[in-house]
Amino acid sequence: MSTMTPELRTMPAVVQLRDVETTDTLTRLAGRAVPYGEDADIGWFLESFAAGSLGKSIKEAARALPLLMFHDDRSFPIGAAESWDEKSDGLYGVWRLDRGDTAQRAAQLAKDGILNFMSIRFQPIRSMWTYAEDFAPDLGAAHKDTVLRQEARLLETSLVSTPAYAGAAVEWVRSGEPMRKRAGSRRAADAWRAELVRLRG
Repeated sequence: MSTMTPELRTMPAVVQLRDVETTDTLTRLAGRAVPYGEDADIGWFLESFAAGSLGKSIKEAARALPLLMFHDDRSFPIGAAESWDEKSDGLYGVWRLDRGDTAQRAAQLAKDGILNFMSIRFQPIRSMWTYAEDFAPDLGAAHKDTVLRQEARLLETSLVSTPAYAGAAVEWVRSGEPMRKRAGSRRAADAWRAELVRLRG
């Protein structure tokens, strides 16, 4: 009886590894939710937020607060707050976007500069009012009362087309995962490259 040695066949293959930073899905949005020290004409009065007025709120419970469209809290949120950065000129945030059609459409409009303003809903805690001596709102801002929000509780942020504060705007909309999460993916790619070199050898 003869013993046949199994045939060893090597098939050439081309393997290409690529680092992909983005996808078609828009996953993050960043912007200034509200400026500090900027007056907004609310109709009967002028309103502004003091620097630091939302600091306590974002430290306590605001991390996962929703991102809505036009303050519509009867619909599903299009995202949720991921991080906050309170600076001297306003409250800045980064929101994680939902992957559904509505959120993606809103994000694309924001990216295209069509729906690129922001607005907040809040609960006043401490306010300082200044009353106009000749109160006559129809005559313009100089004849209106003013209020400075010294402390407020943030409830939600919305994308809007006509903001109360001109300085509240979207800064960028991006696709792909945050850069800090790419380190693990980079290590995995390096491991695959090493394995490819071993197989070729």
